[in-house]
Amino acid sequence: MATVGTVRKPVSGPSVWSQQDYADRDDWIHRLSATELAEIDAAVNNIPVDIPALYHITAGDFPLPHLSKALAGLDDELHHGRGFMLLRGIPVGRYDEDQLAAIFWGIGSHFGTGLAQSVKGDRLGHVIDLSGSGSDKRHMRNYEMGGNLRMHTDLNNDLVGLMMLHHAKSGGESRIASSMTVHNIILEEHPEYIDPLYRGYHFHILRGDRGSDAALTDHRIPIFVDHGDAVSCHFNPSPIDRSVERAGVTLPPIEAGAIRFVAEVAARPGIYLDMALQPGDIQILNNHAIMHGRTDYQDYPENERRRHLLRLWLRSARARKQPPETQVHPTDGLGYRLKPLEPLGHRG
Repeated sequence: MATVGTVRKPVSGPSVWSQQDYADRDDWIHRLSATELAEIDAAVNNIPVDIPALYHITAGDFPLPHLSKALAGLDDELHHGRGFMLLRGIPVGRYDEDQLAAIFWGIGSHFGTGLAQSVKGDRLGHVIDLSGSGSDKRHMRNYEMGGNLRMHTDLNNDLVGLMMLHHAKSGGESRIASSMTVHNIILEEHPEYIDPLYRGYHFHILRGDRGSDAALTDHRIPIFVDHGDAVSCHFNPSPIDRSVERAGVTLPPIEAGAIRFVAEVAARPGIYLDMALQPGDIQILNNHAIMHGRTDYQDYPENERRRHLLRLWLRSARARKQPPETQVHPTDGLGYRLKPLEPLGHRG
């Protein structure tokens, strides 16, 4: 794929797919064997599961002699293939929540380095509905609220991982779509939107506890980035909406129309693929090539049974390097002013 002047070309290759390509296949699911499960069990029993000690664990501390070979192939699929994968078979009833989090972190360390997801420095996020806790929803993150979640990519990471602990009473499926397919449909049906999407938008970024601190980016963040031989996507409509609602940004009609059309295409039946995650499933997505969302759901009333997933943001050495203008904050690339991890002594 190449660009000639300002003329954009369609993306090609395995990262361009639609629902019909995978709806009747399950070869994107790796079912863990007894040998691989035994390796995971041995690894988790030899690392600290408490935080922050867990955050120092790397792939070398979580050896998976047989499974690591499969993970390498799945990692290649993330970066050069379809852009998504699923591991299945971890027996959640065998472990407590801390051990499951440690398993998730340990497996994730074979794909990249865990990044902080808030100013608190938490590198393992909890996706659970907290909207009934009395907090102001205007200052809550999307993963802290229930209901459907519109299609988007996350901010400033290469890979997004989820581990299902408890599923909802009904609904709550993970929805994914190829950002490259969305790009090509826009190019075909509304090419006038392509340049505004490549030019980008100012984002209104929430920082601080519960969004107590907020700022408008001083630069435009492109929705699509042309690398010459590939395209990356950085689509997150919430901070664009907030820039209009809270920061006084006025979007010209063509820019507003372009954002609406990206969301419309990604939500078209036949474009997206729904995944019904099971407890113990680990899903990992290439954040630059895959949009993700969530279907509406009905939760259990009991807190201990509520829909609950763990989330990882990973920086991968294999990922295509993104230009500086895609960063929401020029100093740290995450939108958070974070202290580095304190060094640990003996790991035990």
